[in-house]
Amino acid sequence: MYHIKNINDPQKEIITITDYCNTGNDYKPRVDFNLTYSDKGFHIHFDVFETNPRATFTENFSPVCEDSCVEWFVNFNPDITSRYFNFEVNSNGAMDLSFRLSRDEYVNTTNDDIKSLGIVTKINEDVWTVDYTVPFEFIKKYIENYEFKIGTVLKGNVYKCGDNTEFEHYGCWGMVDRDAPDFHTPQYFKEMIIE
Repeated sequence: MYHIKNINDPQKEIITITDYCNTGNDYKPRVDFNLTYSDKGFHIHFDVFETNPRATFTENFSPVCEDSCVEWFVNFNPDITSRYFNFEVNSNGAMDLSFRLSRDEYVNTTNDDIKSLGIVTKINEDVWTVDYTVPFEFIKKYIENYEFKIGTVLKGNVYKCGDNTEFEHYGCWGMVDRDAPDFHTPQYFKEMIIE
């Protein structure tokens, strides 16, 4: 279980993606993911150890999973909903985001929703980073009865992919089917507790 700490807690927990689906190549870039919270919302940080990430899409709601992409899929409170959000972002800061029951059943979000996250990306020589904040008000827009509480257990997964990169790759925190990767599989989500 992942422990979500206050943003001011010096003992922040890191998830490192090292488990990759079988694509016939050995491309497995390391990804570190950190999730914290404040009185504003949940704060997400990715370090992606990859040079020259493919970054063709610049508009939100583009298929950024075809680029070098990091993703966080999360159900903020499984006790009150079975729906989850899929936050998918490339190194340009372009995001695809919806509120889902499955790959095929979902509710669209808006450009204003994505703007409210304040996405910041940086590309350095050997690493690119992503930072954004998911405001509690955004969550409440889609989950009417949502309330932030210490002790709540979220369910989610963290991914690294690149469908159309030079070396196709699919990395996961909670492993999905290795031969036919499908990230829209909530049965593979893992627990994340707010402390």
